[in-house]
Amino acid sequence: MGERILTIDLGNSRAKLALFEPHAELARAHDFRGETRFETNADLAARISEFLDRNATIRAARLSSVASLAVESEVARVLERRFAKLFVRNPRVLLDVDYAPPEALGRDRLYAARGALDLSDGDAIVVDAGTALTVDVVTANPPRFRGGAIAPGPRLLADALHRHTARLPLVEPNADVPALGRDTRAALQAGVAIGFRGAACELVRAVAEEALLAQDAVVVVTGGAREFLLRPHSCFGERRVIEDALLVHRGLLASLSDSP
Repeated sequence: MGERILTIDLGNSRAKLALFEPHAELARAHDFRGETRFETNADLAARISEFLDRNATIRAARLSSVASLAVESEVARVLERRFAKLFVRNPRVLLDVDYAPPEALGRDRLYAARGALDLSDGDAIVVDAGTALTVDVVTANPPRFRGGAIAPGPRLLADALHRHTARLPLVEPNADVPALGRDTRAALQAGVAIGFRGAACELVRAVAEEALLAQDAVVVVTGGAREFLLRPHSCFGERRVIEDALLVHRGLLASLSDSP
């Protein structure tokens, strides 16, 4: 077992830790070795410290965070103590950013866009289906984040319907539901699942049109709710789809070669 690189995608609800090992034969390539998830709560820094104690072969770490500054700083202190200069917090990647102000762009969106470029070898529409839905455009020549859209994910949709109405129950989002709900719960599940799918597909169409992307620009899909968009078939028409659960981590890995 060789020395490994740890990438952390720190979100508001959970932290996703991925381990990679440099490829034995290909320069600048990495083999995925496993993922661990922790809830983003008061115990997170301690859980990460224990994880590092169990994985002594890790030699370097990269962190992407959209969590609160307090949580991010606590996790960063653990990583700094362990890796010193071989830890980088929100590292630089080679992407121009058409966003105002650039620092307001969520780091997960930036790294997902960078990872998508490595997978697509050209212009791409990046769809991250999670707590929130983000649909972004990244172009290859020159490498540039062009902007995008943010909408609620399935759980946020279900929660909003429950919280802001007097009598609608909270439902568990389910991708495999019919549109014609025959009771209140089924109708809510239809609205959440099929409404979410429809929103994602329309946003992909609209951002691609406004960015003047060619029909061969691929859709790169990531995030825990991606099954709503890809099962039983893709909702993105004739566009080629790349599904990748590690997109943010791939962007963090790209920072190893992008950084001076």
